[in-house]
Amino acid sequence: MITGISRFGLGIWFLPVYGLITMLIGWKSRRRFTTAGEYLNASHALPLPIVIIAYLASNCGALEIVGLSAMAAHYGALAFHFYLIGAIPGMIFLSLWMMPVYLHNGITSVPEYQMVRYGPRMRLLNACVTACIMLLLSGISLYAMAQVLTVTVGITFEWGILCCASIVIVYVFLGGIRATIYNELFQFFVIVAGLLPLALRSFHFLHLPGPSDVSQNLHLWHGMQAFAPQARMDGFGVVAGLGFVLGFGYWCTDFVMMQRAFAARTENDARQVPLWAGFGKLFFSLLVVVPGLAALHVLPQTAEHYDRTLPRMMTVLYSPWLQGLGLTALAASLMSSLASNVSAFAALWTEDIYRTTICKNRDDRHYLRMGHFAVLAATLLSLSASYLNFLFRDLMEHIQLIFSVFAAPFWAVFLLGMLTRRTNERGAILGFLLGSSFSFAHSVLVSREWLHYGSTMTANFHSAVYAFTIAAIAAWLMSPREHVAAAGRLQWNTVTVSRTNAYLVLLAALLLIACVWFNVRWF
Repeated sequence: MITGISRFGLGIWFLPVYGLITMLIGWKSRRRFTTAGEYLNASHALPLPIVIIAYLASNCGALEIVGLSAMAAHYGALAFHFYLIGAIPGMIFLSLWMMPVYLHNGITSVPEYQMVRYGPRMRLLNACVTACIMLLLSGISLYAMAQVLTVTVGITFEWGILCCASIVIVYVFLGGIRATIYNELFQFFVIVAGLLPLALRSFHFLHLPGPSDVSQNLHLWHGMQAFAPQARMDGFGVVAGLGFVLGFGYWCTDFVMMQRAFAARTENDARQVPLWAGFGKLFFSLLVVVPGLAALHVLPQTAEHYDRTLPRMMTVLYSPWLQGLGLTALAASLMSSLASNVSAFAALWTEDIYRTTICKNRDDRHYLRMGHFAVLAATLLSLSASYLNFLFRDLMEHIQLIFSVFAAPFWAVFLLGMLTRRTNERGAILGFLLGSSFSFAHSVLVSREWLHYGSTMTANFHSAVYAFTIAAIAAWLMSPREHVAAAGRLQWNTVTVSRTNAYLVLLAALLLIACVWFNVRWF
């Protein structure tokens, strides 16, 4: 380990200084919280620039930095689809059509919407499943950070996850959601500073001649078939699976993302958040995907450990002090993801499960103590969940499996509730359970090689579409043929159109044009 640290020179001091600053931010954010709501949420309390950066930074964790660089090394330029198809359309849809329904009804979370639209049982089911997803994603963040430390510094996996978890638990425990958001601001600039030099140096390798299979990996749509389960990716899986089901479902219903957006002070600010963050996503696509594409030239044996692509690229292309900065950037991105999910779990558990079901009508100090306990519990459970990632070849395959089994059927019943008054709580619950069960069974059949796909990612995309379809059909058929009286104000109506101003439409149009240009550029 000493040899691994010594090669960084003075650059190794970036990492401990970063850790101290994050804990200092947590200490400065510490205040005498009087209610659990102040500790766990920051609804309508923060200015727009801070919310935009926090919204973007909370998404730039293990899924973004380590996972998508691994995807680029594995699938080539197809990794851009996670931005251009899996993110931008969903962010525009959220701003123009979904946010007005939330804001018009004073709803600040997806479980709260499930409560108002369907009932308490659906809210509890949604909260419990989402809390489990948060723990699994936290485990992914810890695993990714430990892998980074193993490659760059040489410390063991166990010590890596303990170091990361210790720093995060200090500042989240002290400052709650405010400490998490303000740390995300600091982490955002650290991430950009650490990754931008690598992306600039990697661009050079994209123009070098190479084998035909490497050159083919630089195309986004060229040669992709419309429906081909045996291909690495096909048009149906990318557009319907990644784009509509997983992408729209994530950006429109993810608890962490919505928690950040609702922190904006006004309705107009909240609707701007995903649009401005969309431009940031396009910028981040270059920071993350380009080094992964360059790895096809620089690291000929990348296939052994795709999740180690980015730290290995840093060891090759960075000077010692830049390696220290790059390591700190990776730590910042992964700790940001971990902190976001830990604080989200604490809010879900305390507000949507414990307060509403297990222990009602207690004073706020009691729920505040439970919030602190939930932060500690979430961190400890995440340590255990991190070991599950050894079962998967790369992080993105694990992440998309989680979303295809749990998020896809929830998006189906959520969207059905927006579109029709007929769907009731019983139909929604049964629809979710059937869709989720089918997706899980489908994944087992694929893992046993009884069903064959061109890649695990294609299997996940197709599974998400099938789970969504089954959940929607079952929820519709198992609901009575009568209207739900309370559903009218929770659906798209003239309020959505009347509350969309020209400025929002212009922002959305510019973002869509930029997305189309990226598609053409990498065709």
